[in-house]
Amino acid sequence: MTLKDMITRVRQYTRDITGSLFTQDDIIAFINEGVDRTKRYKYFKDMKYLTSLSDEPILLPSEYHHLLAIYGASRCFTQDEQNYLAQQFMNEYEYKTSEMEQLINDGELVIEGYDENNNKPFDAVKDVYFTKFVLGGE
Repeated sequence: MTLKDMITRVRQYTRDITGSLFTQDDIIAFINEGVDRTKRYKYFKDMKYLTSLSDEPILLPSEYHHLLAIYGASRCFTQDEQNYLAQQFMNEYEYKTSEMEQLINDGELVIEGYDENNNKPFDAVKDVYFTKFVLGGE
């Protein structure tokens, strides 16, 4: 999901299809605040801000890209003083991110990292069952 798609999703969540309630700059700032919030999980600490409308959060699995839009919608509702809706969306964000973390920790969801050249320098889930053990403390 690109930043442009996320902005559209935030507008759908907030029923601001015409763009009259929230500016695009505010929505982008809230989505990037969601990136900061997602960075608290060790697997996503190297996530970059989304600045171009074609940017995608490459460390976040595609099935969880919508989480940034959910976070952005929550912040929009907070700005609009619709605290009940803001809390509902924030609860959904928190629940789904903790669910995602559990899947990662259980090895059911593999996060592959990328550097600035789209090279894969690490795998977040390591295969601990097929490591070499050396007897005698060597």
